Amino acid sequence: MDSNAEQTYRYDKLRAPFYGILEAGWSAFALVIAIRYFEAPEKFKALIAGAWSMGFLLTPVTLYLVAKLRKEPHLACALMFGTSAVLMIGATLAQSLVLYTLLIMLAQIATAQQGPLMLQIYAENYSAKERGSRMTVPFILTAICAVPFSYFGGLLLDLSIEYYRILFVIIMLAAVAAAFAVYRMPSQPMSTEHIGNPWQNFSLIWEDRLFGFLCGSWMLLGFGNLITLPIRIEYLANPLYGINADNTTIGLLIVVVPAIARILGTKLWGRLFDNMHLISTRNLLNIFFILSIGFFFFSTNIIMLTVGMAFLGFAMGGGKIIWSLWVTKIAPDHKASSYMSIHMALTGLRGSVAPFIGYWILSQSAPIYVAMAGMMLILVSMALFEVVRSHPRFNA
Repeated sequence: MDSNAEQTYRYDKLRAPFYGILEAGWSAFALVIAIRYFEAPEKFKALIAGAWSMGFLLTPVTLYLVAKLRKEPHLACALMFGTSAVLMIGATLAQSLVLYTLLIMLAQIATAQQGPLMLQIYAENYSAKERGSRMTVPFILTAICAVPFSYFGGLLLDLSIEYYRILFVIIMLAAVAAAFAVYRMPSQPMSTEHIGNPWQNFSLIWEDRLFGFLCGSWMLLGFGNLITLPIRIEYLANPLYGINADNTTIGLLIVVVPAIARILGTKLWGRLFDNMHLISTRNLLNIFFILSIGFFFFSTNIIMLTVGMAFLGFAMGGGKIIWSLWVTKIAPDHKASSYMSIHMALTGLRGSVAPFIGYWILSQSAPIYVAMAGMMLILVSMALFEVVRSHPRFNA
């Protein structure tokens, strides 16, 4: 058995629980603290909600710089996690909304840079037939660790919102631990001969027509999901919409319920990714995303809200895998990170804009109309994905 694959797998399983803490911190508590401690207006909330995606926009540049310097992906990943840890120290001490927002945004942006670098590590060390399966256990461990952190974090904030600084110290330590884990993974120095420069990578969108079409379809899908994600927290936390949930309930619904559903579904989705047609897997996931939006936003009943978030978590169990690995279905191994960097940059583009669109729709109407817009965009994307189902590269 390949020693590089085993070493990567071992340290990826070590990284995953700490990454779960980071995910929970970004997806729930960073925005809750902005709303309830700093009483942030919409533009600041949208900036925090979109920061992770803004980081994706920079991944082609980061990838190019790492290749230009001929550095190994694992070293660059460790640096990004370490930078995030330092920025979290600043966010913990910040006294103003502007400084808090800036540091939280930069911490998320730094962490987001590891995406295509991790993919390059996977592409180097895992064979094509095992990538989906290899990633299921780390994804499960990520979700398992997010559950207790989110639950106890919510309890802590219900005792006093001032205790968010304790949560941020934990997030900072998790980033340090993740940096150590990725530092121990094997990888080869990157080269601009394979990676190219950011413009050359962006040209893949029109030079590789299948890739470009899939990116366009994914853009609509992403907008459909992303305009609704920050509005879920707003829907639960803002008393205007009739729920006004406490912080523990928000943590349970936004992180714990979907994390448990991810745990239950991830291995299944990993097997489906390795063995089923990409378009079939993608659109099956999309059905669960639509169900999630419908159950969540068309009710204020706690059971229906829970079901909606469970559907979201189950879909995300596969969504994380397919989002992280789908380019390996059509890209040469040595170009996987180049394709991934463009996929991530486009994710960043829609993710940066989507919260503002979601909050704009909300300011003009109500959460249910944000939900309807999201569901329609996902349905259109499903139809577009079906157009290329028979493309011969999916069977290569």
